[in-house]
Amino acid sequence: MSLQDGGCSYASSANMATASGSMRRRLEDQEFSLRVYPGALAEGTIYCPVSARKNTTAAEAIECLIERLRLDRTKCYVLAEVKEFGGEEWILNPGDCPVQRMMLWPRSALENRSGLGSGDDYRFLLREKNLDGSIHYGGSLQMWLRVTEERRRMVERGFLPQPAGSDPPSDLCTLPELTERAILESLRARFRQEKIYTYIGSILIVINPFQFLPIYNPKYVKLYDNHTLGKLEPHIYAVADVAYHAMLQRRRNQCIVISGESGSGKTQSTNFLIHHLTALSQKGFASGVEQIILGAGPVLEAFGNAKTAHNNNSSRFGKFIQVNYQESGTVRGAYVEKYLLEKSRLVYQEHNERNYHVFYYLLAGASEDERKSFHLLKPEEYHYLNQMTKKSHKHHWDNYYESELQDCFTVEGEDLKHDFERLQLAMEMVGFLPTTRKQIFSLLSAILHLGNIRYKKKTYRDDSIDICNPEVLPIVSELLEVKEEMLLEALTTRKR
Repeated sequence: MSLQDGGCSYASSANMATASGSMRRRLEDQEFSLRVYPGALAEGTIYCPVSARKNTTAAEAIECLIERLRLDRTKCYVLAEVKEFGGEEWILNPGDCPVQRMMLWPRSALENRSGLGSGDDYRFLLREKNLDGSIHYGGSLQMWLRVTEERRRMVERGFLPQPAGSDPPSDLCTLPELTERAILESLRARFRQEKIYTYIGSILIVINPFQFLPIYNPKYVKLYDNHTLGKLEPHIYAVADVAYHAMLQRRRNQCIVISGESGSGKTQSTNFLIHHLTALSQKGFASGVEQIILGAGPVLEAFGNAKTAHNNNSSRFGKFIQVNYQESGTVRGAYVEKYLLEKSRLVYQEHNERNYHVFYYLLAGASEDERKSFHLLKPEEYHYLNQMTKKSHKHHWDNYYESELQDCFTVEGEDLKHDFERLQLAMEMVGFLPTTRKQIFSLLSAILHLGNIRYKKKTYRDDSIDICNPEVLPIVSELLEVKEEMLLEALTTRKR
């Protein structure tokens, strides 16, 4: 029996190794089209498409751009990646692979490639590098803020309505009347002026705008560099900058706590802080530490986020990020710790909610060989995934009716296959080996099959139980790589 189990396990491993190897070869051989926006470096050219593979480096892509756009070879150029949250630019090292960075973008960013002027797209820019190592962006801060300046001039000339009364204070501690109504009115007035940040002393209040605001670019990094809190307009960069310089000057650890309701933007605020702290240390260049922290985002999101009644991507765990610095102020390393994971969600979900994303990613994105190797079924065939019960409504004491069952397996705008590919690439970039990834997916499948096991009492023994559907045991035994007898004993014997 043991030899047969071992033989089955070996065959399964061989099939998986072949499938994963063929998938890697397809990704490496597949050609992608990179849209690089040269800006002022090539007048009249909106973007230049560059064919690249998974292992094509940024230096090779730049060489192709120089030749196609006929740029000055005496100058030095770099590629910059612009991400959706804020349009911030992060410089790629010559050995970085743009395609691998692009594969981590969400599906909506990969599909929406036709916009020419939308600043919230994910894209690559071609930038000129100065002799001192800095990046030449062109223009001034006033030009970058011309939209806000033009709005102010329109108000002064009477073309736009003058805001009622004086401008709301940037620090609520200066309010003459500190009441709930006064606080809410001030926050509402600032939000209408597209000012989502407000101070309460050293505390920063953030209102999620649910839209793109161009206030997270490198120019803002320089604007808030080494300024005291409250000197400039409230911004999350100001909080990060004060903590960074206080650490260097006082030689003491600093802590920033981010809290709020579900969907308030805590994860995005964390990304802004990490980006800014790294920019202060690396002067705009994305270090390996920052790439690993942000690259781990899709992995943590897949295993720790789930759909709830009010948020389709709600984090069901807490996260502690510790960034270590050298005395010079450069990043030395980082440590990410998760805590308070909602473990009960694995076995039970409330009405109109789902289990963790990774289960749906695996079931939708696995190949045919992976489905056979992991014994995958449809989502509705798993007890841990099909608990969306009909909600009872009551009009009178004796009058009940049930609403129709809602489809919670899918979410509008979600592409589970793409999310699974993105998860695999992110796990590879973080450092998960192919064998480790196979073991993780096998364990996930085993958890789902364990949920389908049903129990019954033994006929002549009230204190003992047995399994109604023993045909599930060989599957779980193979997935967990344990003996079937030991698994049966563990499932039916009470520990003392």
